Amino acid sequence: MTAEPIRSALGSVSMDDTSLVLPSDKKQRTGEQRVLEQVKSIKRSKSKMVKSDSIPSPTTPASATEFSEPKFQFSPTNLNGTLFKYSGSSMMTTQSRVSGRSLSVHNTVRRQSQNSQWDSQMNWNVQSQSNGMKSSGSDPALSKTGAANTQKTKEMSSTVRYNRATARSMKLDNSTMINASRSQTVKKITKSKSEASGANGATGAIPDITLQEAVEYLTHSDVSYQLCGASFIQHQTFKEDTAKQEVWRIGGIPALVQLLKSDNSQLQQTAAAALRNVVFKENEIKLEVESCEGLEAILTLLRNTNVTETQKQLTGLLWNLSSADALKPELIRNALPMLTESIVVPFNFWTDSNTNKHIDPEVFYNTTGCLRNLSCASEKERISMRNCTRLIDSLMTYVQTQVERGESDDKSVENCVCILHNLSYQLEKEAPEHFTQFSIPDGSPNENMNKNSLFSPRSTKTQKFSFPAMEEGEPEGVKWLYHRKSLQLYLTLLGSSQKEAILEACCGALQNLTASKSPLSTVMSQSIIQKQQGLSVISPLLNSANSGLQKTAMSLVGNMSRVTSLRSTMAKEVLPKVSSVLLAVTPKMVESDSSIATACRVMHTLMLADPESGKKVLNSKLIDSLSLLSTNVLYETARKAAAVLLWSMWGQKDIQNVLKKQGMNKDTFINDVTATAYKAATIMKGY
Repeated sequence: MTAEPIRSALGSVSMDDTSLVLPSDKKQRTGEQRVLEQVKSIKRSKSKMVKSDSIPSPTTPASATEFSEPKFQFSPTNLNGTLFKYSGSSMMTTQSRVSGRSLSVHNTVRRQSQNSQWDSQMNWNVQSQSNGMKSSGSDPALSKTGAANTQKTKEMSSTVRYNRATARSMKLDNSTMINASRSQTVKKITKSKSEASGANGATGAIPDITLQEAVEYLTHSDVSYQLCGASFIQHQTFKEDTAKQEVWRIGGIPALVQLLKSDNSQLQQTAAAALRNVVFKENEIKLEVESCEGLEAILTLLRNTNVTETQKQLTGLLWNLSSADALKPELIRNALPMLTESIVVPFNFWTDSNTNKHIDPEVFYNTTGCLRNLSCASEKERISMRNCTRLIDSLMTYVQTQVERGESDDKSVENCVCILHNLSYQLEKEAPEHFTQFSIPDGSPNENMNKNSLFSPRSTKTQKFSFPAMEEGEPEGVKWLYHRKSLQLYLTLLGSSQKEAILEACCGALQNLTASKSPLSTVMSQSIIQKQQGLSVISPLLNSANSGLQKTAMSLVGNMSRVTSLRSTMAKEVLPKVSSVLLAVTPKMVESDSSIATACRVMHTLMLADPESGKKVLNSKLIDSLSLLSTNVLYETARKAAAVLLWSMWGQKDIQNVLKKQGMNKDTFINDVTATAYKAATIMKGY
């Protein structure tokens, strides 16, 4: 028998059958380091006055996402810092783990006279390196922005598929603009404690106030004081992590939420940006926002505002909030329908109702980051997302469009593919009505129920299934998740993307579809290898230096190796890769125990199915590596798999002859260690 199929999807950290989905921060910085980087990275540009209804984004770390503890088998690294870059940045791949949150850059503050007139406006902006993402709940960061994409349309039934996927987004200047002083001298309301360089030498002053005073300003009757307080909070909470707890302690959260209901668009934006910073990686503060009816205020403003910069801050704020597990059910009930209908669908399709609606690429990116976190929730929430009208259609359309344009590494593509990966988890169990149309010809052996012994997987008889649903011309909704076109899309990305998070998500989606022992797994495996020629892009990933990606790819190969008719084809291409993995095992690779164990099982299955291909990878170095591994107690799973592999090698005469010719003896393969492992595998029938 073969090993239990390995699944990929969100689960608890302790699970051994899941893989990456969301991104995780890799490099962390303290607030002080971020500010120092900010000073070094400021670019000067021509200063200009800004209208109150269209101020430049005070924050614009377009993609910062937030992560908390993951739900995947590969636990994300602890996140305790933040990474930023100016608007339009893209998530970079790193290890494996994700959730989305963003911090906003410091907002504009107008210095004011006693009659409420300010003489300058300030922006604070920070840049930093990009980060990657992984499992649910943590805070993301920003990365680089691509050039603006052109648009094209495709007729699609009654609607037009519109390549609003200009998301590689528009390239935005990484500098911040600070308004020049008004020509007329105005008496200042507060002293400056530091100066921020502006364009053309102009300077803007940071108000010399405390956080306590800033919070008091939020409830002042004068809008200018409210703006000053919100901007100061935004700045301080970006610079100092401790400021977030202080703002919460002194009651700043309800006041900021109340400002979202203001009629002043600049104040709305600044309050949203401040909240975006304050909740970053602060789970208790996120819950406080919800308790103040903040979610309702955020969604109401997002539904009603046409100001792009405000939309960016609000969707970034939702991304941050979405990593809190306690808020996911409510966000899926109330935010998911609105975000899908108002942002995700209009960004990808033109219809009569949204023809004139412009959605900024960064708004779409933040929204998909939020949905990426929500897709990490429970079975009930996954089902709700799958059933959300046109959500899956829009995600698939976006990814297809970007791939066709050669933008496989687009930052929003990563979010979309990770959502699709999560939604494919336990698909057959959670949507059984989609998998009732299998046709099984009379007389065909049941491949997943073959009676071959554990150590003789040589049968080539195959169960021939027919599954018309995966071949239907134009899939919709959940049907996309298992359709032939989706398999093609994932494999295309595996061959074209350079981002490891995208590669791992694509492998993970395929892993989910091949994980069961049902006809679906057989059909999917056969389609991937025989119809799509997928091994050519999957097998190189077995040698990836990224442990999460390597494990997901190895698990996918392990799942497909259960289909007996595919083993001979797989052996020729996969055995050399697996052999090199096992040759490279060292005592320091304990964290890869599960992946190494899968490699041993794959080699066992494919070598016995195709001895000729197996003989080509046999050598003394490989046997020595397996022998050392089989006795290393640090490898709880891999050592047992290595022992069974050694035992089974000697049990096959043709392979045994090759081993003897290379000067190896029976004791290396048949001993107390391998005998014990063999006996346990036979009894448990879980190998």
